Amino acid sequence: MKLHELIRKLPEKHERKIGFYYASELYAIIKGYLTPENFFKKKEINDTGIENIFWGEALEAYFGKCCEWHNIDAKPQERYELKVNDDIMITVKPDFVFPDYAIEWKCPVKPLNEIPDRYFPQLEAEYQAVKKPLYLGVFQRPITFFLYEPSEERWEQIKNEVIKFHNRLIKLNNKYG
Repeated sequence: MKLHELIRKLPEKHERKIGFYYASELYAIIKGYLTPENFFKKKEINDTGIENIFWGEALEAYFGKCCEWHNIDAKPQERYELKVNDDIMITVKPDFVFPDYAIEWKCPVKPLNEIPDRYFPQLEAEYQAVKKPLYLGVFQRPITFFLYEPSEERWEQIKNEVIKFHNRLIKLNNKYG
């Protein structure tokens, strides 16, 4: 494999399962980008998307090294499972969890001045998992942090949308499965 191809070959994601959804895909479920019809289809990522993933993960890894060098108690990618009901689980993995707060990092192409709507569902799920102050960290110059303000109303709306999605997915799967 040539070096320039190295970053463009992403590892395979976990197998999708009905009833198990990721916090990072909640916005796509709510907005209808991820549908029951395309749930099991492999999503193609273009070169720009792959490079964005590369830079974001590289910067997160360096941030993790900084925490290690300074002996800061930080747990990277700690996994939580939020039970929505008996049939539905949302997997949440904040980028870094500290004793008193957590950070979800993003590396957007355009600078941010506030938290965009597209991040709210993921951040809400992460807050519900850690139950401590949660910051959106933005790899931009200068590096910026936004405190996420949780909302029980938003959390209820997210759960309702996931339940609706799940029920449609089951119905479709039973029809064709």
